[in-house]
Amino acid sequence: MKKCILTLALGLFCAVGFAQDYVIVNQGTAEHKYLLKEVTAINHDRETVYIEQGENVYPYALATVDSITFVDSEEHVMPGGFDPLKPFIPIYEGDTPPNIEGCYLVNPNVLTYSTLSSDYEGMTFVDEYEMFYNQDMLNNTIDYKDKTQFHENVATESFITGEGDNFTVFFNIDGIMHASTGDVSYKQVRIISGTWTSTGIKNLYWGFMMIEKSYDPNNVVVEVGTIRVGKDGNGFSDKTSWPSWTKLNQKTADDALDPSGNMK
Repeated sequence: MKKCILTLALGLFCAVGFAQDYVIVNQGTAEHKYLLKEVTAINHDRETVYIEQGENVYPYALATVDSITFVDSEEHVMPGGFDPLKPFIPIYEGDTPPNIEGCYLVNPNVLTYSTLSSDYEGMTFVDEYEMFYNQDMLNNTIDYKDKTQFHENVATESFITGEGDNFTVFFNIDGIMHASTGDVSYKQVRIISGTWTSTGIKNLYWGFMMIEKSYDPNNVVVEVGTIRVGKDGNGFSDKTSWPSWTKLNQKTADDALDPSGNMK
C-alpha cells in the first residue's frame, strides 16, 4: 500500500509542477528534505525507496519509511488524492494562472460523470455560487468557498495552476450539509477548471471525491468514495455577488430529496 501511495503522489505533483516545493521522507522523528524541482524520480523495489536527483540516488529502506510528504515552501501539506478525478475533467498546468478572484454562478449545474448507479449524465443540481478570494499570485495559492440552498463548503490555501486565461484549482473541502436531523459535516477533494474572463468563467468544470462524512442517518450526503463531475450547462458562469442567505432561511437537504432519496 505504501508503494502505491508513493507512485501516485509523484505522478500528481510532477504533473502540476509546483517548482519551489519539497519532498520530505519521514522516518520516525527524522526528516530528509529534497527540493521538488530537483527530484527527477522516486522509484522503489520490494525493499528500498530511491530518491533520484539527476545522477545522485538516495536509498531508504522501505521498512523504515513512514511516509513521503509533499509540502509547499511555507511547509503546508499539499492536498493529494486528485488522480481519480483527472480523467474526467480538464486540467490546466502551468505556474502563471490568471487572477480569478470573484464570485461566479453555476447555472444550470449539470452532471457529466458519477460513480453512483442512481445518477445519470445530464442530471441537474441546484445552482451553486463559487467564490475565489485571497489569491496569492507569487505562491499560487487561493482561498475558496461555495454555497447552495443546501450546503456550504470552504477551503483555504488551495493550489491554483494554469497559464493565460486557463486555470485549475486543487483543494480539500470541509463542508456542511443542512438536514432536518442535524447538520452533516464532510470532507472531499475537489477540482475546478475553466477559462477566466472579466465577466465570468467559460467552460467551468467541477469534480469531487467524498473522503469522509459524519453521522448521516438519512444519507443526505453521498457515500464515502463517491466521485461526481459536473459543469455549467450553458458553458458560461456569470460573475455575480455572494448570496446573503443564512442557515435560518436555507432549505435542508431533505427538502431536495424525493421519496426514493434521489435529488429532485
